[in-house]
Amino acid sequence: MSGTDHQDRLDRATSARLSKLAGRSVDTRSLEEWAEQTLQGRVMGEVARPVFWKLWWRPTSAAAAILILAVTGWLVLSNSATSALAAPTELARIHFDVANGLAPHLRASTVEEANRLLAAQANGALEVPELPGNIKSCCLHQHAATTLTCVLIERDGALMTVAIADGAALRTPEGQPISRGEREFTAHTVNGINMVMAHEGNRWLCVMGEAAMDVLVEVAKGIRF
Repeated sequence: MSGTDHQDRLDRATSARLSKLAGRSVDTRSLEEWAEQTLQGRVMGEVARPVFWKLWWRPTSAAAAILILAVTGWLVLSNSATSALAAPTELARIHFDVANGLAPHLRASTVEEANRLLAAQANGALEVPELPGNIKSCCLHQHAATTLTCVLIERDGALMTVAIADGAALRTPEGQPISRGEREFTAHTVNGINMVMAHEGNRWLCVMGEAAMDVLVEVAKGIRF
């Protein structure tokens, strides 16, 4: 038998089988029912989800909006009420400029004169208390988003800058703690400039200069608001 005869017999057998299958009836009801149920389920699910979402959102949307506004307001108020942190490096630069006459300043020799000159600036100057030293000049500086009232004094031949700020607007960074009686101070040294910081009443205080730390502490201890 040749290969051509074999292929012809195979083709006739395949055609006969396909003819028998074509003549049989196929029950497609189950398939149609399954497809219809599946399609209905999907359509109903897609329609139902937005309805459920609306029902859930409507009674809670107002409360959610109020909650969001309340939290946002609290964050804004908290941020505005938070005091800034004093920066020793920047304070050392301020003292250097003040002591060397590199910053704009007003010459004064008494506390009364310094307060009068500073009040005329109208830039948030605070009242200068009595200082244990000879007053040389006074000025204002912006530091950490607040105004520093600065007075240059001389004591035992050493120049020191006394800086005063609103105690609610500025706070002292961690440093070396020093106690003198009931007074607590924090000491820092930057580029050869010593400084002691403290809170006295509602004021933040910093006394800085090249004098020894004990000398600065004694000066700070003698300042009362």
